Amino acid sequence: MRAAVLGILGVSALALCACMPRVNVDAIEAASSSGPALPVLAKLDCPAHEGSLERTAQAADGRSCDYVSDAGETVRLSLVALDGRSPQAALAATKAELQALSPVRVRPVRPLQPGETGERSDVDMPFFHVHEVNGRSEVSILGVHVHDDGQETEVRTNHGLKHTVVHAGPDGAEIVADDVGRRNASLVYVLASDRRSAAPYQAVGYVAKGPVGGPLVVAEFRAKGGAHFDHDHVDHGDVGRLIDRNFRD
Repeated sequence: MRAAVLGILGVSALALCACMPRVNVDAIEAASSSGPALPVLAKLDCPAHEGSLERTAQAADGRSCDYVSDAGETVRLSLVALDGRSPQAALAATKAELQALSPVRVRPVRPLQPGETGERSDVDMPFFHVHEVNGRSEVSILGVHVHDDGQETEVRTNHGLKHTVVHAGPDGAEIVADDVGRRNASLVYVLASDRRSAAPYQAVGYVAKGPVGGPLVVAEFRAKGGAHFDHDHVDHGDVGRLIDRNFRD
């Protein structure tokens, strides 16, 4: 049984590592929604340069600006009004547009059903549960839930107002990190693949931050080349700094 548990955890970890390209998730982690309410902005602060990013265009109304990196990745910074919608609903159209540009196709992992029969292993301990049936597995440990069917792996975490989902499969990975509180909202969305394909981009996504009633400062990024969002390509620390400078006192 111990071997089965370790095998399940190992399969899940390997699926995430093997299928997900080198994305600097720490650098684009959704900031906490707690703390003082962020200011309501009327226009953006769009510097000529931010780290590796160089400004290429700026709207006259101050609500959007475009950047490009030395490696050719593009970033569009925009001010998005919510108009009574939730932050997730306001960004739904952007998410759909990015999904159409990416080679990553997320396929849902079918959860195990109660009473499902077959070759199975079960471990139930305080805060730790593992169930495996016919090569499909579910792991729950301290608020982290993993579903794996041998091809696709889905990891979900829920800690208070923070919700994170990582879905990894043969095409690549999808990362969703939302933290929407009573005062502020912070959201991250990434689709990334390390496989060459006919899709226009290998990595796309957005980082958004602002007061929960809006408007949000949204940085949408796209990369055509190898989807390596680290210091040798687009540094999402630059994206974070580009957003944060709009909320300085």
